[in-house]
Amino acid sequence: MTKKALITEEFHPILTEGLERMGYSCCQDWESTSDTVKASIHTYELLVINSKIRVDRNMLDLATKLKSIIRIGSGLEIVDLDACLEKNIQVISTPEGNANAVAEHVLAFILSSYTNLFRAQTELMLGQWNREPNRGEELSSKVLAVIGCGNNGSRLVNLLSGFKTEILIYDIQDIRSRIVNPHARQASMESIFQNAEIVSFHIPLNPSTQHLIQLNYLKHFQKPIDLINTSRGGICKEEDLWQALKGGYVKRAFLDVFEKEPIRLTEESKKLIQDGKLFISPHIAGWTNESKKRMAEIAIEKIKSTNFL
Repeated sequence: MTKKALITEEFHPILTEGLERMGYSCCQDWESTSDTVKASIHTYELLVINSKIRVDRNMLDLATKLKSIIRIGSGLEIVDLDACLEKNIQVISTPEGNANAVAEHVLAFILSSYTNLFRAQTELMLGQWNREPNRGEELSSKVLAVIGCGNNGSRLVNLLSGFKTEILIYDIQDIRSRIVNPHARQASMESIFQNAEIVSFHIPLNPSTQHLIQLNYLKHFQKPIDLINTSRGGICKEEDLWQALKGGYVKRAFLDVFEKEPIRLTEESKKLIQDGKLFISPHIAGWTNESKKRMAEIAIEKIKSTNFL
């Protein structure tokens, strides 16, 4: 009997090809929503999602044939893992597949702003030749903190090794075996609050991290910081961050993820962008051609290794 797979977004064709070789008949419904998936989920053994489909208990109660869920990317807060465990549904994710892309995006955020590239180009377009006002800063002179040292955080730390930037890492686990950067060390939050000048967040969204970035937290930093969030929008209380930017607790903020996506810019957030305090991108930190292929390959490798084929 043919097994059926529902693919809810346009992933790399390697994914569909690999599943078909394993005997799956693939339905590629790239316009699917959580509601349309619920209406048809009872016919599928395998569900492939990215971030737009929320797999809650109600959906899983309807998924009478479902054996596996593949989450292309990271962030399993969109899947009810407890319900999957109860129903013996295997959940696979591919966070290692776009770790390099995320790390490079963070680096691009930092370097483009520290060298004033975008501002200088805009001024040149207006006929302004401003050298001294665009004198930059070097990353090697900064103390950078990485909050969360999983796939993305550890890749960023190791990518920065050539810059000789002092890096402080906070993680609830001992992460020394993941780090090859001689300028990095695991540190307490107290040390980070005291010394950090740049802070990059790489943590999952769960009840303990929901709105971790809020005004009282930001006031703990002894120096005004540059803040980067490429993990999950829900860890940041955006209205508090805007206050921190206006109050000087945060010098600049670099956001690739938002609590509600797509983000709707307010007059307040637009003003922060115009003032060079807020830099944003549309959830593309892990969105490269290479990571698209790599995550599909990893998904196929992992589904092959499960017991649900």
